[in-house]
Amino acid sequence: MTLRRHSAAFVAALALVAGAAVAFASEAGLEHQERRHRLHVPPPLQPARLAVDETEWAVRLSRAAVPSGAVRLRVYNRGMDDHDLVVVDQFGTRHTLALLQKESGTLDLTLAKGRYKLFCSLFAGTSFAHETLGMVAYLDVF
Repeated sequence: MTLRRHSAAFVAALALVAGAAVAFASEAGLEHQERRHRLHVPPPLQPARLAVDETEWAVRLSRAAVPSGAVRLRVYNRGMDDHDLVVVDQFGTRHTLALLQKESGTLDLTLAKGRYKLFCSLFAGTSFAHETLGMVAYLDVF
């Protein structure tokens, strides 16, 4: 019998505490608000990706514009000859990747806003210059 009285007293006290907590939350206007403290860490930025196909006698880009920042160029030499890819900005800064026939490679760059010229520089200055034969394209970075 004593155990039942203590149990009943405990349940009554617990109900009283729960009721007080609900009343306090109600007065504070917290019954409809949830406070969540979560640390939001954005995922690391992935570089913009651009495929570049080189053939006799063309340079084709998978898209004509990319956002500024990290850019990954995946370059494919689909031609029968060796080629290279030269990327030049408006200030003359050059980045080069040489490719044997049927080879592919990656060029990771950080590009600022502006227009970039992409071309094959083989045989430059001659009548067989790959650029003159049509291996040139332009990339806009916004």
